[in-house]
Amino acid sequence: MLQSPERSSEARGLHGGRSRAALEHFRRLCRRGIHGVATEPGHRRRQSGPLSDVPAEGAGGAGARAARPRGRREATRDRRGRLVTRPVLTYSGPAEAAEVVREVAGTRFEIRTVPPEADAVASGLKSASAFLDASMKVRLTEAMIAAAPELRLVVTATTGADHIDADALARRGIPLLTLKGQREVLSDLTPAAEHSWLLLMACARRLPSAHNHVLAGGWNRTDFPGMMLKGKSIGIIGCGRLGRWMARYGAAFGMRCRGYDPYLEAWPAGIERVELAELLAISDFISLHVHLTPDNAGLLGRAEFAQMKRGCVFVNTSRGELIDEAALLDGLESGRIGAAGLDVLTGEPDVAEHPLRRYALARDNLVITPHIAGYSPDAVRVVVRFSAGRIVDFFGATR
Repeated sequence: MLQSPERSSEARGLHGGRSRAALEHFRRLCRRGIHGVATEPGHRRRQSGPLSDVPAEGAGGAGARAARPRGRREATRDRRGRLVTRPVLTYSGPAEAAEVVREVAGTRFEIRTVPPEADAVASGLKSASAFLDASMKVRLTEAMIAAAPELRLVVTATTGADHIDADALARRGIPLLTLKGQREVLSDLTPAAEHSWLLLMACARRLPSAHNHVLAGGWNRTDFPGMMLKGKSIGIIGCGRLGRWMARYGAAFGMRCRGYDPYLEAWPAGIERVELAELLAISDFISLHVHLTPDNAGLLGRAEFAQMKRGCVFVNTSRGELIDEAALLDGLESGRIGAAGLDVLTGEPDVAEHPLRRYALARDNLVITPHIAGYSPDAVRVVVRFSAGRIVDFFGATR
């Protein structure tokens, strides 16, 4: 067994002046590896100083790390001291889930967290091998994808992915993974359905305007007549996971639940199956729960809004593109639609000049929230953990 250089008999000649050969032998041992243990072929010897492309602490800190050449992976050491690199995983989403990403994927990836802003995401993608989005705020465009040469996988912790240019990813052969169909993680998540019911209740009881009335110093109850839910009819368009939760809530309030979904084969108990035209004509409340696809954009157009029972309450927490928003606005102004609760708008998040937002500023029969139906810290941590695990699995299977 090799002795450490400082203890070998020949190395002692360095200090005793025995011979030049002793010095050369000592140098050879040092070149072979730390304490005389040979470095394995194909790996660099451990360096005492910082790696050339990884700044040491105090030598620029975070700023120096940010200045690392684009496209390089983080250099680290394994247990045996060998130089290894880790792919970059860029995460954009709620801060409370960032630690979950590090916990699940931190040993396999360099985790970079970027705010949900277009420029920050674009910068974070340039050296990323994987991108995990849980923000639902920034659109992943073709230009961003083209500027990410190392990108191999995009995962969104949402069921919908219309904010991501799937065609641009497909042209690069980059998989896009969503939560759609992932029943094992979605089955017990209820925030989106709960928020849909909240909007329905807020419209039925005119909650926002009553609240603002009190804040302004008023206390006139007769200004805010509410609708009793018991005995009313709720029409559910899309009777999947969220639609079924809405039916459960409706049944608990004593409502009659009807549904329309042409794609379901096993029809859920507790929902009466009807055609769309009948549902529109007889429902006091209509709630939309449909995934947006190229084929169903504009599912509810001007003709469908004209068929709705006069004074009905309309709720949409799916996607703004599923409906003709101009027709909804006309229905609200005419009274055909008694009230609407929306969590989604076309063009979001840039909605400052959106016609429905402008209408809501002056009228009290429209409630709009900023796409928060599925956002709950409890639920976000669950779906981000699942999504980060899918990234680890993907790279483990393809390396």
